[in-house]
Amino acid sequence: MGQNGLYARRHLESERMRLHENLKKLENTNMDYQNIRNNLMGDQDSLSVYIRQLGYGREGEEYIRIMGLGIAINTDMPAGQVNYAESPVFISDTTIKIISLLFALVVFAFLLIRDFCIKAILSQE
Repeated sequence: MGQNGLYARRHLESERMRLHENLKKLENTNMDYQNIRNNLMGDQDSLSVYIRQLGYGREGEEYIRIMGLGIAINTDMPAGQVNYAESPVFISDTTIKIISLLFALVVFAFLLIRDFCIKAILSQE
């Protein structure tokens, strides 16, 4: 009960986890910006690609605008951007074993019913 109770501790723990996740996202964003900055400062090709994505070009260049492609052009990810893969979510071995056992029981029940039906048909003849 009160400020030292179990509910308050759980609430504080969830807030701490949320703050930790936000801090991790900020660190990832900071690393992204640092990588982009390093690429733009050191690599002329990356700088050229980024400038073209902003709509600028070199002197004497002409542009042709292609309309109607919609989602086919991915402008959300500039060249040289670092991608972070999320860890996959796995199904536990116990869950897979339970599902396979249930499936085996269903197949076994189907075979029993089929044999019962075949015997019933043969006994009528």
